Amino acid sequence: MMFAACGGNKEKQSYAESATVDVTQQQKPRMLVIPSDQLLERFGMLKAENAQGKTVYSRDYTGYLLADKDSKFIIASIQDAFIAFGYPLNDLEQTLKSLNDQEMVDEVDGIRKDAKTMLLTTAKPDIILELDYSLANDENSRNLDKNLTYTLRAIDAFSNKVVATIQQAGFKKTGENSPAVLMRDALAKDTKKYTAQINDYFNSVVTNGRDITVRITINGNVSLSMSDECLNGDSYTDFIIDWMKENTLKGAYNMARNTDTELYFTDVRIKALNDNGTQYSAYDFARELSKDLNKGCGVKSQNRTQGLGDALISIKGM
Repeated sequence: MMFAACGGNKEKQSYAESATVDVTQQQKPRMLVIPSDQLLERFGMLKAENAQGKTVYSRDYTGYLLADKDSKFIIASIQDAFIAFGYPLNDLEQTLKSLNDQEMVDEVDGIRKDAKTMLLTTAKPDIILELDYSLANDENSRNLDKNLTYTLRAIDAFSNKVVATIQQAGFKKTGENSPAVLMRDALAKDTKKYTAQINDYFNSVVTNGRDITVRITINGNVSLSMSDECLNGDSYTDFIIDWMKENTLKGAYNMARNTDTELYFTDVRIKALNDNGTQYSAYDFARELSKDLNKGCGVKSQNRTQGLGDALISIKGM
């Protein structure tokens, strides 16, 4: 779907202003339970790598599920707890299986895709439930009962903002050593309050929109500058800025970088959902911008967005 240059802002404003009901009664955030980096590291499934002078992390989620014999039971208990509250959840293991035939590097775009980015763009959760836990034997127990210590952070999959946290240390149940049961019972008393915090946050996101970043670059081998004129006489920079004013919710954005080869915007406010209740992402926003840029400036641009909340458009030439 492509918004026309005129009237787009009014359409988006009316969407935000009309969402005055509790949208979580009609639409609950989709969730995905994933192990935290700390948990991956403890099982040797998080490795630091050097990529063009920068440290990046390689995450092996499949290897972790195979290495941690308790993980499937723990994650299943968390999923069951949230499903009981009516939340749609993606299954980590099944999502990973669907990625088996995909490459970490896109041969066409030459963009490195780490495991977490691929996981999130495939599952498309609104909220990540990031799990860290440990099981320890209770030395004072005759039955060798186990203690469960865990932290479960609810994270906005678009902005990486932590919206709620639940944790317990040393939870135990006499005579019970099942990791699944310990996780289920540990969650039982606090899940209602925890989900209320998530609901409040998601309701605010749907009403007021969500924040993403937007980056527009000119390919290095292209002899164009952001200060060059478009078809209508404006520079590429002015065309893009005017477009952002018209197509963000209430014109909300922050221009963080403005050079001859790149424009970079932070705190770009977009709607959270399409009119039919499906997720609206940075990719959708970038697709609309790319189409209008091609038409309005007579250039060829490509939507190279990979993450849920980071839009990337590359101008390839005339």
